Amino acid sequence: MADHMNMPAPKTKGGRRALIATIALLAAALLAYLGGVVYFHLFFMPGTTLDGADVSLRRASEVAEEKADAFAGYQAHVTGDGVDLTISADQIGLAYDGEAYASEAIAATSPWTWPLGLSQGSRTVSATSAVVFDREALLAQFEPLEDAARETATSLGGKAVVFDAEAGSFGLDASVLPQYLDDDALVEALSQGFTARDAEIAIGADQLADSDDALHDACDAANAFLGAAGSTLTLDGETAAELTADVIAGWVSVADDLTVSLNSDAVASWATQSVDRLNTVGAERTYTRADGKQVSVSGGTYGWKVSESGIADALVAAVSAGEPQAVEVPFDERGQVVPDAGGRDWGARYIDIDISEQYVRMYGDDGSLVWESACVSGQPSQGWGTPDGVYTINGNMTRNTVLIGLDWDEDGEPDYETPVSYWMPFINNMVALHDAARSSFGGSIYQWNGSHGCVNLPLDKAESLYGLVKVGDVVVVHH
Repeated sequence: MADHMNMPAPKTKGGRRALIATIALLAAALLAYLGGVVYFHLFFMPGTTLDGADVSLRRASEVAEEKADAFAGYQAHVTGDGVDLTISADQIGLAYDGEAYASEAIAATSPWTWPLGLSQGSRTVSATSAVVFDREALLAQFEPLEDAARETATSLGGKAVVFDAEAGSFGLDASVLPQYLDDDALVEALSQGFTARDAEIAIGADQLADSDDALHDACDAANAFLGAAGSTLTLDGETAAELTADVIAGWVSVADDLTVSLNSDAVASWATQSVDRLNTVGAERTYTRADGKQVSVSGGTYGWKVSESGIADALVAAVSAGEPQAVEVPFDERGQVVPDAGGRDWGARYIDIDISEQYVRMYGDDGSLVWESACVSGQPSQGWGTPDGVYTINGNMTRNTVLIGLDWDEDGEPDYETPVSYWMPFINNMVALHDAARSSFGGSIYQWNGSHGCVNLPLDKAESLYGLVKVGDVVVVHH
């Protein structure tokens, strides 16, 4: 009896109903939640803004379809070196990946937590707009340009290599560049432009493939010469001219077979123009004589004369080395000093023959007057005027000689034979300073009783001058 009384009491029917009701409620809630998950994977939640557009309760498939159709009528104008092409969406099957776009946007709304999302009211989401297109159809649009570029390169030959002054280097003519388009880089650049729906897409150097073909080799060879930019032409250490990339580029020649060389004639022409002021032989010089007189003189045989062939060879060698350097100007003839602003290129020591004054002066090493005398120069009315110009006392300087004239009267004999004691020639062995047996000097005697071109001096003056002058002393004859 006692054991029977300790047995558990049987459950009531009311408890079972409560349990069943609870389970049913939970199942209904779960079904409702899962239904919401499914629904909000197919539809956007209320209050959802996608990339600026209200998509509340819109079907994701509709949004995907709209996105995919967004390229209808779209076309892009693609430009670059040698490229001018318009590509339409239908030519390459261009479209947005609408399904991927909508799927990403739905995921951004967190449909698995839709109850929380609904409680928050509104939300703003964004999704990437991936594009799809036929890669081969896209590249086919550029094939005619590439073929044309190859044909152009063949027709241009060396002219395809051009100097870009702004860049300061040689490159290829724009018309031949499309042949070097890199497929992967080109597709990537265009894909970015399509994604942004750009109406204008520019392509450039980043879309060109590296190449080691003959055209690029020619560019490299031409640019190697430009490495000498900054070189200088110098005269006794002074800069006479500077080589710039523009200057050197003007000397570079690219043949049709794409061999690259320097045009030595162009080099010589530039050098001659650049250092023309250094060519003083025969040029006009202006200077102030020690007594203050302003003098201008042209002509003569003394001065600086640039070696045109020498300077061209020196520059070609320097530029071929491809690095900056100083190139000393070579001369066929050299003066005593670098020309000043007026062109004077002799030192303080020189002989000044003033035809207008009929007077000769010699200045010493310090520029002081060391000798002077009246003179008689050549008679201009007979065509024997003493030539203006800058000369030097030459090696025919001598004592006690006989001047033998030409046979102007055609009698078979020299017109004169005149002994002189002091002969100081400055134009070959034909025109000189020398003593002459005259009763007077200076004034206007030379106009009616002048010499045959020489500068006549009194004997004592010629003697003292002969003791002062040296071979190489500068003689300036002027009016």
